[in-house]
Amino acid sequence: MMVIVAQKDPERLAHDAELVRRLLPQAQVETDQDPQQVLDLIRSQPVSIAIMGTDLEEPNSLRLAQRMKRLRPELNLIFTAPDDSLAQKAISIHASGYVLLPLSEENLQEELDDLRYPVRENQDGLFVRCFGDFEVFFNGRPVLFRYQKTKELFAYLIDRRGSVVESDTLVTILWGGETDRSNYFKQIRKDLKDTLERLGLGQCLIRRRGSMGLIPDWIPCDYFDWLKGLPSGIDAYQGEYMRQYDWAESTWINLETKGKFQRL
Repeated sequence: MMVIVAQKDPERLAHDAELVRRLLPQAQVETDQDPQQVLDLIRSQPVSIAIMGTDLEEPNSLRLAQRMKRLRPELNLIFTAPDDSLAQKAISIHASGYVLLPLSEENLQEELDDLRYPVRENQDGLFVRCFGDFEVFFNGRPVLFRYQKTKELFAYLIDRRGSVVESDTLVTILWGGETDRSNYFKQIRKDLKDTLERLGLGQCLIRRRGSMGLIPDWIPCDYFDWLKGLPSGIDAYQGEYMRQYDWAESTWINLETKGKFQRL
């Protein structure tokens, strides 16, 4: 896993980074004092945990934290602060933890033992995240599709869990009632095929004349883990599912309904 430690004070930065290295010897630990560089790291690297001082300016640490969470919604953000004056605001942006200074092995370990989002130890290969914003990762980094609609097409096929879907249905899902999208659909269908083949995963795509689907057993995915009742899926679900797509609401309602019965 990758952990970033971001503090304004250089002594605290070195101290906190050393604590993390002792408690998480398997982690790759990055340190920074510059807010823009922190954002660049969050954007480009598979950061799982960020330990961040409330004195980091951008122009303030909470605004910086909001930007970090927009870039990586499943980021476990742990604030370190001299008092609890910002604790309520930290909760409002779904921080994983809030620790009063001085940071120690004991209080940091408590937060690491109770992270808000599960950490995937193995970042190799493909991983599809449905909970929160939909995202596709390969070796821990977001997969870049040529078209945004290609990503949405992949998301819908994931949502269908192996069902082969007619092309006309896919066009309706992607563009509503708009017509004359057949040529564009051919381009995004080819983009999906080419992208998966480039990653060595072309075999998971089912292509038939006038329809397509995916083989779910070949795709590591938090939603599929949830359906199987695996802890990795149950723990990952925090009440949000593919939140950037309106058509995903029906599945979200189903998740909420079944989740209530699971908790009884």
